[in-house]
Amino acid sequence: MRANQPHSKFEHVYAIVRFDFPVKLESPANSINVVKVFRSEEAASKEAARLNQTNADKKCEYHVYMTRLAEERT
Repeated sequence: MRANQPHSKFEHVYAIVRFDFPVKLESPANSINVVKVFRSEEAASKEAARLNQTNADKKCEYHVYMTRLAEERT
């Protein structure tokens, strides 16, 4: 199965992840954060590009990663 094909049990969503540089190896959680999640890959890519342009003078980058939405079942 290719990474971008739909999963039979989970909806795909697209997370924008911010990396602050330099990444601190002793506490990487302080340097890597999920900032937004979109249902559309196109919308996530546009927002990541906007954030990268807006914050070009800062030591950070925004990247889009596909993941699966696991809805809580009661």
